[in-house]
Formats: sequence, C-alpha cells, structure tokens
Amino acid sequence: MKWWNVLAALAVLAGVADAEILMMSHDFSELQDPFWAMETDGKGTLIQWDLTDKGGGGAVWLNADGFHNNHLDREYIAHGYRYGMKRIPGAPVDDISEFITNDWIQHHRDGAVEFGGNDSRGMVEFYAERDISLDPGYLDITLRNDHEYAQWRVNGQLLYEHITGESSLKTFRYDLPEGTEDLRFDFSGSGTADGVIERIEYHQYGTTVPEPSIGDLIDLIGNGVGGLIGW
Repeated sequence: MKWWNVLAALAVLAGVADAEILMMSHDFSELQDPFWAMETDGKGTLIQWDLTDKGGGGAVWLNADGFHNNHLDREYIAHGYRYGMKRIPGAPVDDISEFITNDWIQHHRDGAVEFGGNDSRGMVEFYAERDISLDPGYLDITLRNDHEYAQWRVNGQLLYEHITGESSLKTFRYDLPEGTEDLRFDFSGSGTADGVIERIEYHQYGTTVPEPSIGDLIDLIGNGVGGLIGW
C-alpha cells in the first residue's frame, strides 16, 4: 500500500471524531428556559410536565383518563421538533371512558427521546420529526429497547425489528445516499413497549484525498522523527 493511501485511511478514521451529533429533541442541559409543548392537533390542552428544575427535560402524556381527556392520539411541537403518539386498543371500545392509559413521550435532559406505552391492551405508535438539510452520508443510530416487541423506522423505512424478548442497546447504520431535507423516527410496538433514541451521529460521505507531494512526505518524516526525539 502506498504511504499516501495509509494517510487517506488514517484521515478516514480521524473523520469519525468529526461526526455531527444530531438530536430529535432539545438538549436541555444547555437550555435555561423551562420545557414547553404546544398541541398541533386542535384537541385542546396537552398534559405536560416541565422537569428542567429536577435535572430533566420534560414529558407529555397521552393520558386517556375516562374524563375530559379522552383522545387516543395527540400531536404536538416542542422546541422546534414535531411529535405524535397513538394508542391502538386491542378491541373495539364502546365507551372511551372505559379505556384508561398513560402512554408518554419523555424528553431527557441530554436530548434523548423516550417513547413509552403503559397499558398491555393493544399497540402504541410514536414519532419524532424535524426539518434538517443533510448532504449524502450515513447515520449511526443508537437505540435502546426494553423486552417488549417493537419496530423502528427512519424516514418510512424499517430500520430494526426488536423481537428478542430481552432489553438491548444497539447501534445501526442508516444510509442517506441522496441526503435528506427532514428526519423522522417512527416507533411502534406492543402496549407496554419502551424505546429510546439515545444518540445519532451524521457522517458525510468522504471525499478523495489528493496524493501528497514530496514536500509533504519530507514534512511528515521530519515531524515523525522530531516527535520521537523530542524536537
């Protein structure tokens, strides 16, 4: 292998450290204002919790409680990101007041997003979405699942089906060969499934490394030798 090819390989490896960290929620460790969420579905006031004064971010509950909040799906925005959650009952519900659940989306302090179902009856669906312009590249996506069945989709494409029956923390690669103008994560699963978007790294596809000149080679050797002898 030519020495400049070695340099190119090292440059690629070094580029990992330059990955851009993306989030699907706000990083509340850098935010002084409290958590807020605003409904976008016309269904009235959201049940939300500001947890920034307790070292957290915030949370929004679906909370079909059999009284004034009898919606089984809600959509909202929070700090520029868009979210939705939906409860799919396991059987037709004659009286919505008979169905009580506290499904939720948790916005963690560090920007992680957690989707949680809280009733074994039926299924749950959640999404997180944002506008973002990305050039062709790929994402390294770290997801956490509990032991319940679940599926993850990115921009409509199936990324991972969790069927192990055990909790897991895994990282997946998702390619964006043409880039994208938005990013959406969909999580669906059994009625008590829990999943977390822990971390997203964006890597732009690399460019060709030019072959170095003789002068570059001399500098490289000089710097290397100098470093060894303490220059």
